[in-house]
Amino acid sequence: MVPKFRAWYTPFGGSVKQFNKMKHGSAGSLLTHAEMSPDDYKIMQSTGLKGYMDDSYDDSEEKDVFKGDIIDIFWEEWPMGYYQENHMVGVVDLDETDTAWIIRNAKYDFDTPETIPSEIDGISVSMSLPDDEDLEEIFLHHFNLTSSDITILGNIYENPELLEVE
Repeated sequence: MVPKFRAWYTPFGGSVKQFNKMKHGSAGSLLTHAEMSPDDYKIMQSTGLKGYMDDSYDDSEEKDVFKGDIIDIFWEEWPMGYYQENHMVGVVDLDETDTAWIIRNAKYDFDTPETIPSEIDGISVSMSLPDDEDLEEIFLHHFNLTSSDITILGNIYENPELLEVE
């Protein structure tokens, strides 16, 4: 896979918002510009994963997932034989060693159409849900993801409001 890059371009120190924009281009061109003006460019590398844009965008094409994207991962499980839909939303980033893709500060939610009982055939059932510490860094390689499992909600530069805690 040839690495893909994009850059958030903020001329004038980002103070003139109408000039801020996402730039796509060849890696060589973007990296050269970023080296010449490091304060004006925030480089983002593709993870190699693909996803689809949120329904609020008029775009049904498969897209690359980049560092800085805010994504919603969906997966299904059947704990104790009961159907469960799971969602994890967070920011794509690199881990502290810059060697693995993670979701940083994720938010986890699930829905079970049918209530899972607290006891089945005399055996106590407990849900093992991730806590805040677990959600600080979730490694993307823990998931067997396809593009239909990933919804790209936006990115940290163009959609900072998506990071606000409700």
